[in-house]
Amino acid sequence: MGAAECWGNVLVVPAFNEEMNRCRSMVTIQAQALAKAGVGTLVVDLFGTGESDGEYGEARWDIWIDNIRQCVEWLEATQAGGCSALLGIRLGVPLALEAIRNLPHVKAVVAWQAVTDGKHYLTQFMRMRIAANMDRTDIPKETTGGMRGQLAAGQSIEVAGYEIAPELAHSIDGLRLIDLMPPESVSMAWFEKGTGEEPVISPVSQNLVEGWRQAGRHVDAAAYDAPAFWALYDRYISPELVEKTTEWVQSLRRQA
Repeated sequence: MGAAECWGNVLVVPAFNEEMNRCRSMVTIQAQALAKAGVGTLVVDLFGTGESDGEYGEARWDIWIDNIRQCVEWLEATQAGGCSALLGIRLGVPLALEAIRNLPHVKAVVAWQAVTDGKHYLTQFMRMRIAANMDRTDIPKETTGGMRGQLAAGQSIEVAGYEIAPELAHSIDGLRLIDLMPPESVSMAWFEKGTGEEPVISPVSQNLVEGWRQAGRHVDAAAYDAPAFWALYDRYISPELVEKTTEWVQSLRRQA
């Protein structure tokens, strides 16, 4: 079955660094499923990443926010149905939630495996460099504190081939997803790899979602059972996540 007549579009706000590359297969399959449901997909390489302009060391959070704004404006101006939703993946979730505050046309956000604490996330990213250099005897042993000291002194750091500027690191370090509650007009789908025999989202995520619901926000949350496709070198696909996402995006048409 081919693509249906387009009634809306989803803008993908990608994951960070290597996670972005490992998610590409999932994004492609999700886009194919949405196309059959009459939904277009726009995948953006943010400034300094992929095939976009700029070097990674020049990337800044506010530039990425502006990239999202430009993509939404392009969808609204040129594509049937405009921008129906943002699909944030990992660090793309807080990026999408921050961007949507100034995008009144967009009424929905889909979250895949959201990063909820930027400082913890950046620390885990830095540990990749420590692990990669663990067996080297020709350089001093490093710590995340030492790398943060470099950033505080205005020096970029390189991790897994990615140059991270102090400005970008500072923006990520200060992220707390609980502080980025979606506007009242925005519906949200929260999809997360589940834990336990009957998968459920983590307690941290459950508390965050419940807090937003108590504040009057509409958040649908569901767990799915699949490998951590954003973190693994091998290509893994979650048909369950694709199906849940497609069904939720289709529901936006019924609500319109």
